Amino acid sequence: MKLLFSKSASQAYSVLKADAPDLAEKVRTILKDALLHPDSGAGAPTMLEGAYSGLWQRVYAPGQVIVYSFNDETLTIVSIGAKVDALKRIRLESYTEQEEQSVMKQMMANRGKEGEPKVGIFWYNRATNQLFGVVSHRISDYGKANASDGRITCSEMHEDVWKKEYRIQRYQHGGQGPFIGAYQDKPRGRIFYHMDDGSYEVAVGKWIEEYPQAYELILKEFNLPPENTKVKYAIHWDIGQSWR
Repeated sequence: MKLLFSKSASQAYSVLKADAPDLAEKVRTILKDALLHPDSGAGAPTMLEGAYSGLWQRVYAPGQVIVYSFNDETLTIVSIGAKVDALKRIRLESYTEQEEQSVMKQMMANRGKEGEPKVGIFWYNRATNQLFGVVSHRISDYGKANASDGRITCSEMHEDVWKKEYRIQRYQHGGQGPFIGAYQDKPRGRIFYHMDDGSYEVAVGKWIEEYPQAYELILKEFNLPPENTKVKYAIHWDIGQSWR
């Protein structure tokens, strides 16, 4: 897991190292622990609520806290210091003029592409007849094939996405949601684009035969042209199966 600091947290940590090295050492010890298990361990990890939902805190001295957020890849230290002051410093940083121009440029480049066909992955909820856990990218985001047989698909793997969404569901939604059990125990599939003939492939297991209504949802979600899209079966997409 990668450790990141906000600007204010980095400044606060530098001040501690200069003025209170003993406290700085306590912060460093807690951060090392948080990188191993961000939701438990030293400093009495506590999930914040209300306006600070999604953030956690750990105590490194009486009345002094480390406020942070995390996902599967990154632990971000948002604020360090007296709890009242630390929470006050939590705010969205405004864009610089250069950053704003960059964002606007990207928005202009994306204009009109919402209806473009996409590749990606998904799961299907049999009880609600809905797709979930969808990850999709426009075909124009790719300049060359990244899969076998000259195909394009997203780089995200079902297993990795499932783990990430499970953690979000557990810590931000009270454990309520569709990401329960093993990732391969729910109907799932992947969308490919064939560069040689411009066709699309919906790679799924035999479950699609039992739930044919899911196919229309897939076509709509990924903006796939029905006349140029085909279903391809592979055993590792069957419920309970995987690549391993």
